[in-house]
Amino acid sequence: MAIICSGSLAFDRLSQFPGRFRDHILAEKLDFLNICFLVDQVDRAHGGTAGNIAYNLTLLGEKPLLVSAVGRDHDGQDYLDRLKSWDLDLTYVGQCDEPTSGAYICTDQDGNQLSFFNPGAMSHQTDFDLKALPDPPEKHLAIVSPGGFSDMKKLCRLYREAGVRYIFDPGQQVPVFSGEELLEMLDGSIMMVANDYETGLILAKTGLKLEDLFQYTATVITTLGAEGSLLTTPRGAQRVMPGPVEVAVNPTGAGDAFRAGLLKALYHNEEIITACRLGSIVASFSVEGPGTQGHYFNPGAVLARLFRVFRETVNCLG
Repeated sequence: MAIICSGSLAFDRLSQFPGRFRDHILAEKLDFLNICFLVDQVDRAHGGTAGNIAYNLTLLGEKPLLVSAVGRDHDGQDYLDRLKSWDLDLTYVGQCDEPTSGAYICTDQDGNQLSFFNPGAMSHQTDFDLKALPDPPEKHLAIVSPGGFSDMKKLCRLYREAGVRYIFDPGQQVPVFSGEELLEMLDGSIMMVANDYETGLILAKTGLKLEDLFQYTATVITTLGAEGSLLTTPRGAQRVMPGPVEVAVNPTGAGDAFRAGLLKALYHNEEIITACRLGSIVASFSVEGPGTQGHYFNPGAVLARLFRVFRETVNCLG
């Protein structure tokens, strides 16, 4: 059995703006925006959706199978060396002549972010042979996170046709797809995970209401940043509170950490509400560290915080 993570492997350039973006943006000038935000410093860090999810899963004791790509540049080799240090199977991490993907993310003091992304190697279509895996498809759990748009479409179709349980996590790639394409990728998934803005954009593009999405998937999880998440099924909605944060350092990557906790629990057949709670706890550790892979925890610390906050335990961390 395997947890299959697809998405980007990128280097993040992270900066903090010591103010509020909204204090410097004129609403009546949004059609002619020309502004510069001065930041104190810029930190380079390993990132990308697939890399961040895999990092947190590794801390949780898992060895996910990555489906992604890096460039043949210095950044690409740096990232490959890091992944090898986690003892992961890198059979399906390709290399191409495009530069390794890069994100430029600035966070203000309210936690609002401005992001710019250069896809680079992420646009390279990866070679993934599901039939080469030793276990039958229904034993695996996959997440299709933001990556190359052709890869995302291909993998959703592959998983649906093969009977692989998969989570559709379109993230920042939502604007790339039409409403029809989004529904095609969603159809057959076990759940969709997206933040509040992304969910709203998906509904606008498809012309559907939230309850209509259950024609295509069984569960919708809407992440709400510092407000936690909302678990919605055809039976109704349930709010999941966020995990407590001792000292908030940087929120970048918290969503990917949430997904890692979610995957860990679902892979070991925990209830969905428990999986969301575990995701909240893992995300809280992420916020306490710099960058998206600058934090550290062990399963015991996660289990202790999970019990303290939710009075709940999970066998997969025991």
